[in-house]
Amino acid sequence: MVIPESQIRALIRLLADEDEKIVQTISGRLIDIGPSAVPLLQEAEIEQPEMAERIASVLEEIRGGKLEDELITLAALPDDRMDLEHGSFLIARYAYPGLDVAAYSRQLDEMAQEVRDRIGPRASGEETVKTLNRYLFTEQGFKGNTKNYYEVDNTYLNRVIDRRTGIPISLSIVYLLIGKRLRLPVHGIGMPGHFLVKYESDRYKIFVDCFNGGALLTEKNCQRFLTEAGYGFDERYLQHSPVRAIISRMIKNLLAIYVKVGDPIRQTRLTKFMEILGCEIKEGGL
Repeated sequence: MVIPESQIRALIRLLADEDEKIVQTISGRLIDIGPSAVPLLQEAEIEQPEMAERIASVLEEIRGGKLEDELITLAALPDDRMDLEHGSFLIARYAYPGLDVAAYSRQLDEMAQEVRDRIGPRASGEETVKTLNRYLFTEQGFKGNTKNYYEVDNTYLNRVIDRRTGIPISLSIVYLLIGKRLRLPVHGIGMPGHFLVKYESDRYKIFVDCFNGGALLTEKNCQRFLTEAGYGFDERYLQHSPVRAIISRMIKNLLAIYVKVGDPIRQTRLTKFMEILGCEIKEGGL
């Protein structure tokens, strides 16, 4: 059933009521109306700043609830059928609800095509990795955000692509998504405290540190890092991370930031996201 615009505007005006119960009832009605109420709510948020907090709460419920439904569908899939690109942009849409995901997918397509044009059909694994690294980290300028490591936009994939900067996991996701388009044997490696990409073929195996300019690491380098960082070494730290674990780690990083800045609304929503994915909230990340 389509709710007339005039009726939605009338409901929004009632958010100014002094009776908290009325406000809760009206908020519930607007949340039920859903996405069609969003443009009018955004308009009112600007024009009526005295109601901004109440409107923001309603908008959060509409956006967050829709994403929860999508995440439930994604989480119901077996790990080998979960799509990293879909999950990553789903998380980005939490902060950027109007995000044109197709446009960013096209950007990734174009980047992959540029790399494909540089890689000959008989290129070795080592040559392929060096070509991709040179393209991403030298030509395109992707780099780790060492100045503002805990900035939220370091995790949202659209902003990582826009600004060419991010944290280990988000930069690794860019690498993985381009690698997938090129059909390369690349996998995410969710070590404690750091995230890497592993290129693993029969003839060539190497770890790529996307946060540090695509530095190439051996297994011994990784063992040394883990030991010096105080984690000790365990073989499972270098196992391939399933998509569910990668998406969960992204959410956990965001949750830690929103806890730090004191944003209870986003804390609650992201905790729900973690629960939907069936993952515990524990130490690790980035």
